[in-house]
Amino acid sequence: KGTGWTFHNHEFIGSKMVYKVFKRLKLPLGEARKYVQKMVLLSSRPQAVAEEQATDSAARRLLFDAGEDIDELMILCESDLTTRNEKKKKRYLNKYQEVRVKLKEVEEKDRLRNFQPPVDGSEIMELFDLKPGREIGLLKTAVKDAILDGAIENDRQQALNFLLAKAREMGLQPK
Repeated sequence: KGTGWTFHNHEFIGSKMVYKVFKRLKLPLGEARKYVQKMVLLSSRPQAVAEEQATDSAARRLLFDAGEDIDELMILCESDLTTRNEKKKKRYLNKYQEVRVKLKEVEEKDRLRNFQPPVDGSEIMELFDLKPGREIGLLKTAVKDAILDGAIENDRQQALNFLLAKAREMGLQPK
């Protein structure tokens, strides 16, 4: 009472609804639907980055997840403000402007738009003489997460060093 309504995970649930809505309205089910699903799913993330305690890691993950669509996502979030209170509206728009600045700083520092880890699966397979399998995915994910969390820079040599250490933990040795 007195705080309003809360709909937890509305972005996730909304993104799952997009397929049925597109199908019912006879809209294209290919790339256009995937784009709308992505926008709906990510629609609350810039607000989380706007929080005071948001880290560079949160900005990196948003940049990675949104990719080339980050600018459109920010426009969507800014246009989605529904308050009639002009002071609140101005405060939110200023916060989104701060998010844009933070994203630009992180992107320039880390070169994250269209991010691809500096080491790919085929290199991992060759380095450890492995066939496609679970270990490759675990190692690729570990490198990606280390870069996005800021543990290592988006640099080939740092990624290889991290990869070798992680592989040793898993009991893998390079050939």
